[in-house]
Amino acid sequence: MRSAQARCQGFAAVQAPVEKRKLSRLTLKTMYGNLGRIGIITLATDTSVHPEIQRLMPAGVHTYPAPILLPRGEVDAQALAEMLETDSLENAASILTWTGAKTILFACTTGSLVHGLGWDKQLVDRVTKASGLSATTTATAVLRAFKALGVTKLAVVTPYIDELNQIEKKFFEDSGFAVKDIVGLGLTTDPEIGDLYPSDALANIEKIFDESCDGIFISCTDWHIVELVPELEAKYGVPVITSNLAGAWSVLREIGYTTPQPENGRLFTV
Repeated sequence: MRSAQARCQGFAAVQAPVEKRKLSRLTLKTMYGNLGRIGIITLATDTSVHPEIQRLMPAGVHTYPAPILLPRGEVDAQALAEMLETDSLENAASILTWTGAKTILFACTTGSLVHGLGWDKQLVDRVTKASGLSATTTATAVLRAFKALGVTKLAVVTPYIDELNQIEKKFFEDSGFAVKDIVGLGLTTDPEIGDLYPSDALANIEKIFDESCDGIFISCTDWHIVELVPELEAKYGVPVITSNLAGAWSVLREIGYTTPQPENGRLFTV
């Protein structure tokens, strides 16, 4: 039989890694969100918004999603309106309070402007009432980004059908911004949009942009495109704003993070 001393030595050898693992877990726990935590209300069918916004976050800022359902996954005015007729928005906002989030973003561009001017503010009020936290929407963040960059006349590229393009155009114009032109890809479901490549925007930007435009907006949180922004800004010489760039920038400013991140484009320098 092993001596008591040998048994104790063996026990200590086993225990040492356990203590190290405990320390590692404690260390990791302080890494996620130590500079701020942000809640994101996403659409369950939107496969791009959360990974894209998280990649725009600086170290120490972390995002936490709570999805809601877009009926049938359809990207049209009827489905977007249906989605927000229930209390799913409020339920998601309430759930996000458990993450320790400092603010909440409702991340859906057309969903936050589908009923026209002021609809985004109504959604902000609903989220804040349900959570007790400050809030914004993608549409609200986009308008804030336009103002911060001094943009007045836009070339707008979307993946949407014309019905939504015209709703978005009117929302921007009613908010005080000229739209030189808006063109979409005619896609009708979120999964189709999520399968787009950044390069799928290039032909339509080229088609509608001219020297009268002082900004380009690429719409939809499900269109992963932020990696293309620096290249587009260099080519056209104007700020390029996307739905997720605006959303990420706005919530960072909301939690007090203002360090410039020029690698993300001009917006992240203001």
